[in-house]
Amino acid sequence: MQRIKLTIVMLACVLAIGAANAQDKYRCPTFDLKKHQFGFGVSTTLLDNVGSFNQYLSNVGYFGYDFSLHTVQSSLFTVYFDYQYRFNDSWSIEAKLKYKHRHTIQTFSFVSDGNYGLVGSLNSVYRDIAVPVTANFRWVTRAGSSFELFAGAGLTTLGLSVEKPVTIGFNDLQDTRADIGIEYDRSVDVYGVVGFQFEIPYGAFTIKPFVSLSYSPVDNGRYSVTPVSPTTMIPRKVTSVAMHICELECGLTMQF
Repeated sequence: MQRIKLTIVMLACVLAIGAANAQDKYRCPTFDLKKHQFGFGVSTTLLDNVGSFNQYLSNVGYFGYDFSLHTVQSSLFTVYFDYQYRFNDSWSIEAKLKYKHRHTIQTFSFVSDGNYGLVGSLNSVYRDIAVPVTANFRWVTRAGSSFELFAGAGLTTLGLSVEKPVTIGFNDLQDTRADIGIEYDRSVDVYGVVGFQFEIPYGAFTIKPFVSLSYSPVDNGRYSVTPVSPTTMIPRKVTSVAMHICELECGLTMQF
């Protein structure tokens, strides 16, 4: 996962630099304007280690009973199909059909009979589908690449494919067992998206590195730890703080 993320980010950076240096190398996109453009692309999220950008870093802790579910790592990559309709040289609308793949690693620690230890780790995968639609405005140089700003909204599933809760047992006198998983309030969420992208024409194709922010202020989703044994050191269900959509993406689109 980390190699995939690094590769996408490096390619996007290289192509963004190429866009800035594209003067006098390629024909202006205005000269070959297509009303309908189709494409595909990949993206990943940036700042995955920053909780304000990566809501999936939320933890569960109930220190009165001395256990902690800690999210060590959570990263996302997407693949998508792209369609763009141009009204003129400046304005267009663009839609993507995205497959989202999130990988999360968590550890669970517990204090039992005076002894502290790591119970185990969880590797979870969440798969969803998203459809963002944006209005784009671009500035075109007379002899090279162009620059686009875009803003819009999208729909995304949450919990379309979610790992089933995992039951973990603890070696204590109470034979404590608990289900660990994630819960969503709604199966579909609405979010807003803003960003920018470069447009680098290359023969019959156009390469577009981009950066975008997808955001919804409405909470939806939380990690949970639920006791499943009659005698347990965990007296009740405990959840993390509620999470919401917040994804800072960097990616590449190829259109034709």
